[in-house]
Amino acid sequence: MRKDHRPYYLKKLHTRIQDLYVKHFIKPQLSSLGAGFTFMKPWHVKIFGTPIHIGKYATLIASSDNIIRISVWSNSADKGSIHMGNHCMICPGVRIGSAERINIGDNCMIASNSYIADSDWHDIYNRTTMGKTAPVDIADNVWVGEGAIVCKGVSIGENSIVGA
Repeated sequence: MRKDHRPYYLKKLHTRIQDLYVKHFIKPQLSSLGAGFTFMKPWHVKIFGTPIHIGKYATLIASSDNIIRISVWSNSADKGSIHMGNHCMICPGVRIGSAERINIGDNCMIASNSYIADSDWHDIYNRTTMGKTAPVDIADNVWVGEGAIVCKGVSIGENSIVGA
């Protein structure tokens, strides 16, 4: 068997730098971040607004050409929240935007370039007012496929697969 000559210490150093970036720049923007998280290329994760909760052992994979965007935009102080359960995986290019409430259960996978929103973001005729909102609930063990769009008011049951 051949010996592996790749410098493993460089991978460990890179992982350590990513963890430090998450702890200093991403974690302060979140309401809560569970233990055992993994952020790959965290400098390509954009977070805006509160409250955003990410459960234990979450994995977020970003890339320079597919930025992950998680944002809460609300027109009132008591609305707008995102809650991700434990063991969730978010792939590159995912956009999650909340004006009311988005709840993602445990063990969910959200594939690349998926979009989850609970609002129209503006009215059809008057684009200066907030459109209609309705909460989005994604139950446990759900796989949202690549490029899928989950709109306001949708409830996805347990052990489901959503394709685009």
